[in-house]
Amino acid sequence: MTAPDDRGRALAEAISELCRRHLTPDYVRRCDDEQRYPEEAMRHLAAAGWAELATATGPGRVRDLAVAHIALARHSLAVAQAFYSLWVLGGDMIAREGTETQRQELLPQIAAGEARIAFALTEPGSGSDAAALKTVAREDGGDFVVNGQKVFTTGAAVADAIIVVARTDPAPDRHAGLSMLLLDPRLRGVRLNKLSKLGLRPLDLCEVFLADVRVPASAVLGLRGDAWTAVDGGLALERALLAAICVGALEQVLEVASAHARERHAFGRPIGSFQLVSAKLADIKVALEASRLLTLNAADAADRADPQAAVLAAMAKLHASEAYVEGARQALQVLGGYGFTEDYPLARHYRDSKFMEIGGGTSEIQRVIIARSLGLGSEGSRS
Repeated sequence: MTAPDDRGRALAEAISELCRRHLTPDYVRRCDDEQRYPEEAMRHLAAAGWAELATATGPGRVRDLAVAHIALARHSLAVAQAFYSLWVLGGDMIAREGTETQRQELLPQIAAGEARIAFALTEPGSGSDAAALKTVAREDGGDFVVNGQKVFTTGAAVADAIIVVARTDPAPDRHAGLSMLLLDPRLRGVRLNKLSKLGLRPLDLCEVFLADVRVPASAVLGLRGDAWTAVDGGLALERALLAAICVGALEQVLEVASAHARERHAFGRPIGSFQLVSAKLADIKVALEASRLLTLNAADAADRADPQAAVLAAMAKLHASEAYVEGARQALQVLGGYGFTEDYPLARHYRDSKFMEIGGGTSEIQRVIIARSLGLGSEGSRS
């Protein structure tokens, strides 16, 4: 069942009420202008108990997370992305792969909003081909010594820990011999460099340089040499939630553009009465609702451990991200010169939307995954 249910509506309304109080348009804009992490908003979410969703278990978990991300992104894509990247992603990985000690130490901190966990996989030479990474963790006594470089690590500058994927063991298959290490970004030999970027300005995107960084063997997260299985196991969740973020953001895009079309007059009548304007908004509405259904369908599939969950998530992520990009472009056209100014949120959406076609696997990779499910093609990432 993909339609919103009573539980989902109640959850969305509770989050939306908090957002209306603490994620005001002025606050969202200031965080964007100042490229400042939305610390206060995340603190309010944690105080209200919403960080607990990141570590929740049980039936309907992924659907609840999808509904929450839609509600958050309708007010701030950056906050929704921070919720996923620094709470949900790390919480899911630790819950699935962590030792009992790691789970007991970190999951309560994440659930209280007291720990932020970044994830470092991508490298300068291994984007879509993620398993081609060159970061190495060499055993030395009871420790690992890590050397390498990561790039596009979301939230590393504000993280309390970074999950680093590194090669720990030689293996004929490049997908084997990879391990995850929980690494403190304050350790000697870790250097972060914030990248200047087009959008998503309140949330940093970092290069992470690792030079002889020493971590204990107890920092290994999951089975040594089997990180690829763990990473692959989280893709359905990641892509379903990134699709949810696109749905929420596109809701705001449509809301702003529709209001302008009703209120703005030209040639003696509202511009929304002109077919060339109303058709754009109708197309956005159709794309939004299709994205919502694909997203909730993917979330439900992940909840029931459907073998097709990863493909359904790829479909949702592909459609929703491209709908968001095109919706932002067309909505900005509806506002004309006003849309080009920072007085309206559409300029921010126009910048932010492009990230969603790239992060979590590009649109091209999603198409490879979908085509492969039809028995077509063999090229591209195994993700």
